[in-house]
Amino acid sequence: MGKRILSNNQKNPSFTFRGASPSRLDNLTDAVFGIAITLLIFNLSSPNSLRDLIVFSQTLPAFLISIGFLILIWQEHVRFSEIFTIKGPWLIFLNSLFLALIIFYVYPLRFLTLFLTKVIFNIDSLVEISAEEIPDLMIYYGFVAFALYFILLGFYVLAIQNKEVLKLNDFEFLHARFQRIRMVIMCLVPLISITLVWFLRPYSIGWSSFFGGLMYAFYTPLIMVWVKFHKKAEAKLMADK
Repeated sequence: MGKRILSNNQKNPSFTFRGASPSRLDNLTDAVFGIAITLLIFNLSSPNSLRDLIVFSQTLPAFLISIGFLILIWQEHVRFSEIFTIKGPWLIFLNSLFLALIIFYVYPLRFLTLFLTKVIFNIDSLVEISAEEIPDLMIYYGFVAFALYFILLGFYVLAIQNKEVLKLNDFEFLHARFQRIRMVIMCLVPLISITLVWFLRPYSIGWSSFFGGLMYAFYTPLIMVWVKFHKKAEAKLMADK
């Protein structure tokens, strides 16, 4: 992760990329994500037999999902820091919480990897979890997802509050406002999922798990609506210029 990935917005001349040269805080963030992925890999058991090797290979699809989630969260941080390079104690505080949560999430991600492998390949020896505990597992991961996106929401709130210090132009300010809305969406979906699981669990383990998981499917239509309004607002701003 030493080399940062530049977002498509860099081709947009309406934006000033204040974070084109990563700060020490950005470099620290990249290093922590690298460590998190390394820990995720090395916490998998080494195969000592052919059966162990087959089981280890079967963890690959779920392991890639876990890596993909880390990369997704990392890119959210990259997109923010490319445009909104803020200095100050509040950014350090938020970034510290963000990194602490990423490192904390390594073992839960490993558990999720093994759980998904168990479900897909029907392997009984990977993790111990009963059907009654699945709603608790969904609540647990819902809270982690909510916390990560809530901190990212804090980043954009901080950028909007420092619009004069950052000297944001109209396009950058619009971008920050719509990214704040997107982060609210990313926070609300797991929060609603947690609420559904919590209230339905006493009545039905199956239905609480089903509806709790179904809530995450709403990400797609919600983000599609968000994109539509975002493009419409950008077009209006461009026309007014």
